[in-house]
Amino acid sequence: MKTPLQTVTTPFHKSAGFSLVEVVLAVGIMALGVVTILGLLPHGLEMSRKTANEMAEARIIEHIVGELQNTNWSILDTYGKKVRYFDDQGLELVSIASSQDRFALSYVARVEIPQPDVRLPTNNASLQPSNHLRRVTIRLVAAPLPDFNFDSPSSGVPVKVHTQLIANMATLANIP
Repeated sequence: MKTPLQTVTTPFHKSAGFSLVEVVLAVGIMALGVVTILGLLPHGLEMSRKTANEMAEARIIEHIVGELQNTNWSILDTYGKKVRYFDDQGLELVSIASSQDRFALSYVARVEIPQPDVRLPTNNASLQPSNHLRRVTIRLVAAPLPDFNFDSPSSGVPVKVHTQLIANMATLANIP
């Protein structure tokens, strides 16, 4: 008959480590997970780059439209096709004369303001264009090309065209 002390002190005959099969299975599962995550990494980086570009482009459009919105309305007729330069964050570069400024260049935008052509919806077909609204066309290139030709762009560089309407805020401010 065994005493309770003998039952507790009986040696445990099974080994306490992992078997080779268990280690191979664990390493295989871990390798599958790592390969899956590494496969998703390029897609995530590409999405991050596209999002940063879209945010910078939106910031550029907002900056230009906001500036034109607050500009003296009589100056808009002489604005012409003005080219402006921006860095990778969408902040305007004052000049690109130095090599450091050219290094920071990421976006080139051309702003065009045609003659008044905005007609509001009405039953009167002979209504003249509105004196309080102007169309602004912004052509944007996401490339560091300061001498880019917007009239005949090269086939490898996509040009994004954004059209906005701006209102004469000075006239609207005088409305009671």
